Amino acid sequence: MKTGTLIKILVLLLFLLIGCITVSRELFPSGVQTVPPPAEELTESQTPLVIATGDMSGVYFPLGEAMADLFRKYNGKAAGTQVTHASIQNTKLVSQKQAELGFSTVDVLSLPETKKKKILALTGLYSNYIQIVTTKSDIHTLEDLRGKRVSIGTVESGTKLMAERVLKAANLASNEMDVSTLSFTQSADALRNGTIDVAFFSSGLPNPVISELASEMKISLIPIPKQMAKSLHEKFEFYTLDEISSQTYAGIKRTPTLIVKNVLFTYPDLPKQEAYKIVKTLYDHLPESKNAHLEAMELHLSNATAGIPIKLHPGAKQFFKEIIH
Repeated sequence: MKTGTLIKILVLLLFLLIGCITVSRELFPSGVQTVPPPAEELTESQTPLVIATGDMSGVYFPLGEAMADLFRKYNGKAAGTQVTHASIQNTKLVSQKQAELGFSTVDVLSLPETKKKKILALTGLYSNYIQIVTTKSDIHTLEDLRGKRVSIGTVESGTKLMAERVLKAANLASNEMDVSTLSFTQSADALRNGTIDVAFFSSGLPNPVISELASEMKISLIPIPKQMAKSLHEKFEFYTLDEISSQTYAGIKRTPTLIVKNVLFTYPDLPKQEAYKIVKTLYDHLPESKNAHLEAMELHLSNATAGIPIKLHPGAKQFFKEIIH
């Protein structure tokens, strides 16, 4: 091939690459990334099923990826995931029909500002555990957080909401700490580098980045006292006292904490039959999701619809009615 021809081809490829980057930035604003379905699965008559998840290092993302795989394999549906700040942002994206499905904790779904008429539940999922991680040997209780550098989770996340409620219950004002709003990955890196002392995580067990951190250095989890948990349960009924097993992460002790249920939801205009197929496919093929994360096996039909503060989608209602009968 002549040198002049080769240069022309390289210049053309460069222009095409720049064009792709520009389109990507216009479609997906800063802070939101999308892992789309394979291009060959899309047809003119088929729109992709987008699942709003969370931080790639949490549980929402790998579980969303596993679900997308199931929908592609068994429903013939083009599906992909969207990386977000998690619960609060997910409710906004789905209510505005910028995503078809989303994950959220029930405390976020119960917020007055959540547009409950614009979202409907498909099924309850596993529970998130509040995990308050430190690498410092002098931090043992919530009281010890005074004067410390603390990450409370990203803006528009369920982690931040739950962290703020826990800190308020512990009589800790934000001006008594150096507070930052980091993602799971950023929090783990900051703990590793010593730029923060404590980080809140609201996640299924185990959280991948905490597991990695615990394999590299000594960590400990700060307990939520039983009386505080009881008080938060009385004020917000969806928080329940539980514990994190000593087997969850290397070197930790059994730690009492709070848990909160997760929900998969959609918007009311999603066709009834499509919603039905989504829920049926999920439960019919649960074992296939286990490889994505162990929390997939915590989905149980017996309590799938309990404790959800928004209405069930008619398609999901039909599925659970058939299963019960």
